[in-house]
Amino acid sequence: MKNIADLVVKAEMLEERGEYRKAERMYKKALVMQEKSVGEDHPELADYLYNLGMIQCALEKNNEAEIILSRLLTLLQDDATERDYDAQEIVLLIDSIRNGNEEEDLSELQAATA
Repeated sequence: MKNIADLVVKAEMLEERGEYRKAERMYKKALVMQEKSVGEDHPELADYLYNLGMIQCALEKNNEAEIILSRLLTLLQDDATERDYDAQEIVLLIDSIRNGNEEEDLSELQAATA
């Protein structure tokens, strides 16, 4: 798959089926391709970072998720455009990862953003 949109669609399908590791690989590929296209600090990366961070939370890859979500938070704070999710939600998720409450908080966050 060479098309970024196709990778994201495939990743979303895998995620829905519970195939999180495969979905994570697809999200990573899509992020790398988008970074090459727009640069590493572009606001268009927000959705890619969010998807990857959330799947890493689901996989309990807390260190990786924290890095990705912190990068997303920085991007959101630097970007003036509105997003479907706000920086405060990301702050809460990062705090929950650091405090070891990510399962409860992740469920609440996903329910709130669904």
